[in-house]
Amino acid sequence: MLVPIELYCLAQKKGYLSPDLAIGWQIGKYVAEFFDGLRDVKIAVAAEGDAALSLSYLSRGAAGQIRISEVFRPWDFLFYHTITGTVLNFTLIRKYIELPRDLRSLEPDLAIEKAAALRKYRAGLDSLVVNILKQPADCFSVISEVRCRPLLRKSNDNGTILCWHCGRLVPFSQAFDIEGRICCQDCSSLEPEWFEYINGKQTGSRQVAGGACD
Repeated sequence: MLVPIELYCLAQKKGYLSPDLAIGWQIGKYVAEFFDGLRDVKIAVAAEGDAALSLSYLSRGAAGQIRISEVFRPWDFLFYHTITGTVLNFTLIRKYIELPRDLRSLEPDLAIEKAAALRKYRAGLDSLVVNILKQPADCFSVISEVRCRPLLRKSNDNGTILCWHCGRLVPFSQAFDIEGRICCQDCSSLEPEWFEYINGKQTGSRQVAGGACD
């Protein structure tokens, strides 16, 4: 099968080309095209594995750029563009990225090295990888796009506001505008470690703007 040269090099390093490597590769390419690169994109993955490795490879392993989420998330992959505040989340459609049940039933036989089962299983894996690489990411995942930005506020405003989603009162400094609805950090779906960066970036932008006006 034809494999992109960079993905081939990654597979050579791993010693195999798995469906998860292909999934991460296709999703990473989709997001890179959507945002014109991954340099300004924060990435979170619901589970550690080969898909995260592909994304790390495509993003050139920028420090702190990829996180493995530590809590349950309703998505499999989350991307936050730090310039525009655009969020893309991907939820995989399992029937398109998993082996059929009859092939999964062969997995116990692989440990005892049954040759016929091994050949059939490998052929099924190869076919699945080919199918994933032939399709854009939106063919095997549900993609949601929202705009998520820190709430615009005055630098001396220490008030609070209601979160539309959970109803809690939250400080303006911890509130986000998501498509016109105000959410707290917990309901924003962003990774907690990103808040310091986002709020710091917003504060820094205000200071630069103020200096320019002066």
